[in-house]
Amino acid sequence: MVREFPAAPPIGIIAYSDLYDLPEQRVWGDYWFKENLIREFSRTGYPVDNRSPKIILHLFGEPRPDLPSDTYNILWLHSHPDWINTNILKKYRKIYCISTHFAQKLNDMGFDADFLMIPTNMTPVQCEKKYDIVFVGNTRQNKMRKVISDLGNSPYRVKIWGWGWKGLIPDEWYGGQYFENARLNELYAASKIVLNDHHYDMRREGFINPRVLDVLASGGFVVSDQVLGMNDLLDHSVPTYESREELEKIIDRFIRDDAGREKLAERGRKIAEQYTYAACCGEIIRHINSISGTLFL
Repeated sequence: MVREFPAAPPIGIIAYSDLYDLPEQRVWGDYWFKENLIREFSRTGYPVDNRSPKIILHLFGEPRPDLPSDTYNILWLHSHPDWINTNILKKYRKIYCISTHFAQKLNDMGFDADFLMIPTNMTPVQCEKKYDIVFVGNTRQNKMRKVISDLGNSPYRVKIWGWGWKGLIPDEWYGGQYFENARLNELYAASKIVLNDHHYDMRREGFINPRVLDVLASGGFVVSDQVLGMNDLLDHSVPTYESREELEKIIDRFIRDDAGREKLAERGRKIAEQYTYAACCGEIIRHINSISGTLFL
């Protein structure tokens, strides 16, 4: 049921993908993050206004020098923790962060920060396994991603979607520049193993890629590089590796171990389904309600 917020200050949402035009925007994960948030705020009846907001929610992809100073600015820090400094942080009155470890660091620095994981709206799909190994993600400046480099010359059925891969991987591995976001859950569910990786600073500071929750919520099985706090958040439902040899052993085991894969995938799915857009938007609305009476008279 839609709630009424007759006097609520409208919220605007900005993201790194705003710097691109369609259709390029759609290859960036924060484009869908933003779209899903707008849809959920609108579903609740909370006003969204990107033209003249009183509150700005910044989904951090990079610093924004054009951030207004006359709005109540909220930062949702989900990537690139090494880019963060005091001069950036002081532009925000409230900070959400997808790492409990880093949120505590921010609190220790004197900022009002809380843990808030990027949610997922994926739903499980029952289907036959079409692929052995899948990866969805762009190259990094047209260079190989570490997890794909670590994969080596895999003997398994591999498919990769994203920008920049053509010419970097075997032709038979290349799935295309883009996989339709609305059908990603089908792809994840149809894959025995979905690979995932992180920037080094995200691994060190405990920033878990939201793709992990998307795969788990789809009923899929994901293998990732190690990230601080991942096992605590996901109860060891995601096998992690450090070396190329470890990755090879994990893949060789779980390609064949259907029961083991399904057990971990189900454990992860139950955790992932707790992180909903409704819960996240509800948290942000509660915070706005707690401060709006004094700021927007």
